[in-house]
This record gives sequence, structure tokens and C-alpha cells, in this order.
Amino acid sequence: MRCSGKVAIVTGAAGNGMGRSIALTLAREGTSVVVNYRTSRSASEAVVERIRARGGTAVPIQADVFEETGCRALVYATIRALGRVDICIVSPGAGWHPEPPGKLTPADGLEDLRREVAPLLQLMPLVLPGMYERRWGRLIGIALHPSKPSPAYSYNLGKAARIHALLLAQDAAWAHDVTVNVIAPGPVAPIATLAQAVELCDRGLAWRERTNVSPQDIAEGVAFLCSEAGRYVTGCTIPYLCR
Repeated sequence: MRCSGKVAIVTGAAGNGMGRSIALTLAREGTSVVVNYRTSRSASEAVVERIRARGGTAVPIQADVFEETGCRALVYATIRALGRVDICIVSPGAGWHPEPPGKLTPADGLEDLRREVAPLLQLMPLVLPGMYERRWGRLIGIALHPSKPSPAYSYNLGKAARIHALLLAQDAAWAHDVTVNVIAPGPVAPIATLAQAVELCDRGLAWRERTNVSPQDIAEGVAFLCSEAGRYVTGCTIPYLCR
């Protein structure tokens, strides 16, 4: 599933969840990776150092993807450091407001919608034109299993908006050989340490003996979509059903 020579932005890649595993896995497959973070500078640098120690190319870039200025700074810094953007992975999203519709405040509901959709609307005009020009690109959003909603109405609403915002862009993107897809897992437990994330990325014993969906499963799906094997896969919502 190699995708050597490509440049990827992985938003929210400094935590202990899917973003970090995606960054490690794309680097494993030969992609130069931007490890985006908002506040966790040391964690981002640790991921970058691990990738570089294994012969990969990675840079940490601080940016708040919920803000337009942050998205611009992220893309411009990526182009300065690595030349272009071929792959854009949008992961961070809504907060957690568990109130039912009758008790949810409009401000909280609208904020969840904004956090799910704003990164897409802010990043697409910045990354898609270059992908269109090169006639190669991958835009992937992390959302929510379509038939297994969370208990939180507002969270579900935001994720549904993200899915549709992505899939409605597929035709325009595919006209330029750019694919747009959604990875949609149920709840995925984090990986406690960077060392454990690396072991899973290496498909070692922890990978072979896993008993549930992990962030690494999500990362393997992303790697497939970004590879030549996924060249003709677009407009899909790929579910991962947790036990």
C-alpha cells in the first residue's frame, strides 16, 4: 500500500488516538507527514522524532484547524516545508454535549456543527486547487459509524454534517482525479503510549492479538485509500464496527 513521494497533512496527530496512528502509518508507507497539533507541542515533536528515527520525513506544525487563520497557517507552512499537499486527513471535531434535543442549548449544538464542518470548509479551498492541478489527491474525513450513533444528539448531528459535507464534494473532486472518502468508526479506545502506537503500526504481536478496533485499524484504512490500490475508491463511507 505504498504512497511514496506524497505529502500529507494529518490534523490532530499529537494525541493518543487515530491521528497519531495515521501519521505513523502514512510515514511507514513512504509519505512525508505534517503532524498537526493545537496545544500538544511536545507530543507532536515526539511523533516527529520517532518518524525521523525510522528514516521517514515529518514536521510538526501548530495550527488550530477550527479557525480559518489556523487552516491557512497550516497549509502555507506545509507548502513552505514540504512543497505541496497531496493528502489531507481531517480528524478533530465536535466536543461532547450529551443533552437531548429538548435540553441542548443552541450555542452548544451550533458549536458542535461548526467544529465538524469548519475544518473542511476552511481547508478544501486551500488544498484542492493544487491537487486538481496535479490531478492527484486524497481528502479523507474521520466521522462516525452511520448505523451506530453515539448517545449524544449534538455529536451525531455534527458527524452527519461532516459526512455529507465530504460526500457532496466527491463529484467535483473526481473530475480532477481526486478522491474524497469518509472513515466512520464506532467508539475507538485510545492507545496509551507512543511506543504502543509504534508497535501496532509495525504490525507486531499487539496488532496480531488485538481483540477490538484500534486507532491502527483506522490508520490502515487511510493508508489503503491513499495508496494506488485505492485510486478508484471515492465517495465512500467506510465503517469500522467496534465490539
